[in-house]
Amino acid sequence: MFGVMNRMAFVKIEQFKDVYEKGKSSATGIFEDKEVRFFFSKVTVGYGYRHYFVCPVCGGYCIKLYYKDNIFRCIKCSGINAYEGIQHTTRGGYDFIMYKMERFAAKHGIKVETKDEFQKGLLQYPFDYRDYNRPYRRKREPWEKALKILQALESMRTQSIFFGKIWDAETIRSVETGKNKYLEYPLPLLLKYLYPFDGKQVDTSKLL
Repeated sequence: MFGVMNRMAFVKIEQFKDVYEKGKSSATGIFEDKEVRFFFSKVTVGYGYRHYFVCPVCGGYCIKLYYKDNIFRCIKCSGINAYEGIQHTTRGGYDFIMYKMERFAAKHGIKVETKDEFQKGLLQYPFDYRDYNRPYRRKREPWEKALKILQALESMRTQSIFFGKIWDAETIRSVETGKNKYLEYPLPLLLKYLYPFDGKQVDTSKLL
């Protein structure tokens, strides 16, 4: 149930899908032999709604909570740097792909607007291109190309999470630079399907 980032345990909102989709606003778990409680909020976004954790310290919305001083709290209240410790992650794994996505988004001025003030400028996960509105003065073609690259990287991240896929540097670079052949596909298909960006289909029987 719990992951580790920068040597700090964390939980993701999607792990509680069965709970909040039943209309429940909180859940209780056990961590290090202690009872911990998580709170959820349903927030309206551009095309519908999403569920978020409510940080017990600042009350902000977030999709991941980190364990510090006996409390699961948001990244701001935990005081950690999301990029710190990237050298400890598996190159080509899901954390590495996420790092690449954040770097790409920052370079191209792509961000999601949420009610969670400290998360402005950060991507929401799982990444969905429909959450990101084109700025008034940005040209459509380069904007959509950038979203395609991020959506493809999200597909790679998903395959790494669920099937243990480790991507080689050449494949990652081909996607980052927009040269991978699957980037010719339209955004709705890149969102819906998991493509073999390295030419090797994942073995779906190896679901982790």
